[in-house]
Amino acid sequence: MRLRLIFTLFALYAVAAAPTFFPGDGRVIVQPATDDAVEVYFTPVNLVLLKSYEGIEPFNRALEIAQQRAETYSHDLAPPYILHEPYRLVAPYVTARGRELATPPISGAYWSSGKSVRFRIVPRLRLAENSQAELKTLAEMDVGPLEETESSLSIGIEPELNRVVLRVNAFDQDLRHRLARQYGGLIAVQWEPFAQRAQLD
Repeated sequence: MRLRLIFTLFALYAVAAAPTFFPGDGRVIVQPATDDAVEVYFTPVNLVLLKSYEGIEPFNRALEIAQQRAETYSHDLAPPYILHEPYRLVAPYVTARGRELATPPISGAYWSSGKSVRFRIVPRLRLAENSQAELKTLAEMDVGPLEETESSLSIGIEPELNRVVLRVNAFDQDLRHRLARQYGGLIAVQWEPFAQRAQLD
């Protein structure tokens, strides 16, 4: 494990003279986005395993409702997400109409330990660049970013980044430029140097 960490640090400095660390979400920006190249980042630690989830259930329920809103008004809203410590539901919007749609508090009830639990969550609004419709269209393309490199591992939407994220175990500058030319600010690359692509039996 220690050797892997040392190798990773050397690799980071090999591809970026001064990588940028983001302690809040655990990302290390290996190559920042430019006008003609997409961002590449690395996540040394999976923060999901380190976070406490006590008391999160009302926010999970509110997130489901916010996700339905984003699907229904996919050109006005972007994918919502939960921030931790303390919990906050973030409802991104891309249009003035989207801001109005994202503003109302989300309330409801669910059963827990044999009793009804009511909740009312006031979303935190955030202006976003890319809509739910744009991100979903790119993430679900039959022929898209996954085919851009043999190093592709998977693809999906990362709501906090407001980007589609292409996971790869290797990258080069040509890939960054190709992705920027074809998909612009809709996409970022997550570099996972030790991950292996799934093999079909």
